[in-house]
Amino acid sequence: MAENMTNNIDKIVKTLVKESTLTLKQLEAIVFYHHNIDRKIVRNGYVEFNGTKIPKGSFFRTLNQAKTNIRKAVVTLLIMAYLGLIDANQLNIIMQLNSIMTQLKYKNEDIPEEMLQTFLETLKNAVGFRKRVKQK
Repeated sequence: MAENMTNNIDKIVKTLVKESTLTLKQLEAIVFYHHNIDRKIVRNGYVEFNGTKIPKGSFFRTLNQAKTNIRKAVVTLLIMAYLGLIDANQLNIIMQLNSIMTQLKYKNEDIPEEMLQTFLETLKNAVGFRKRVKQK
C-alpha cells in the first residue's frame, strides 16, 4: 500500500506542479526542509539532498525562493478575494479539490490519467475568468 500511496502522490504532484508557482526543485527543497526541521541538515558546508551534496548557499537560496513563491501565491489569492475577482464558492471548490487530493493520496490503486486531467480542469475552471463576449 505504501508504494501505491507514493506513486499516487508523485502523479498528483507531477500534474499540479506544472501549474504552480514552484519549480519541482523548490518543492523538493521545501518538503525536505519540512521533514528535517528538527535535524541539523548542514554538514561541512553542504546539505545532502536527494542523495547529492549541495552547497548550503544554493540549497537555502532555492528554499527561500520556494517560500517567497508560496507567500506570493497566498497573497495573490487574498487580493483576488478582496477585490471580488474570486468568490467564496470558488475558494470552496479549491478546498473540496484539496479533500479529493487527500483521498486520492491514500487510494490503494493507481490513479487514471483521465481522473488527473479532470481534476486539473476543475481546478482551472474554479479559478478561471469568464471569457469576454464580443459586442456587436
